[in-house]
Amino acid sequence: MTDHLEFLAKRVLETGGAEAERAFRDTLRHVSDPAVLRVLAGKFYAEPEVSVPTYERLLELMPKDVLTRVEFGFIYFLMGEDGEARRQLGMAQALDPEHVQVLTLEAALARESAEKVRLYRRILQKEPLNEIARGKLRELGETP
Repeated sequence: MTDHLEFLAKRVLETGGAEAERAFRDTLRHVSDPAVLRVLAGKFYAEPEVSVPTYERLLELMPKDVLTRVEFGFIYFLMGEDGEARRQLGMAQALDPEHVQVLTLEAALARESAEKVRLYRRILQKEPLNEIARGKLRELGETP
């Protein structure tokens, strides 16, 4: 199943056609193993034509999975769709507002530098060696 999904995903990216997209989405609907979907999502994370429907299917199967919700939010963030990223963040916060990945997405979406700093420091309280938070604080001119 994984090989077939990857083949269809590559076809979506190569052709960009509605037929390829429909075949991919139809096949996704028949996948019930989250592990298979996670592998696919990881391989095509930077390709929203593939990752968005894959995460949609993952969330159909596991609507309360905070990591899936955050990863989906980050895809929208990377696409520049902050409104949808914030919507995903809100749902993730409802599940676990203090989860490090939730805080990381919240910091990425924060508009004010002071808010970003506050959130990255909160992450470091939970995970003192968190490289993302440490790096972002350095970028903001703060000492981790």
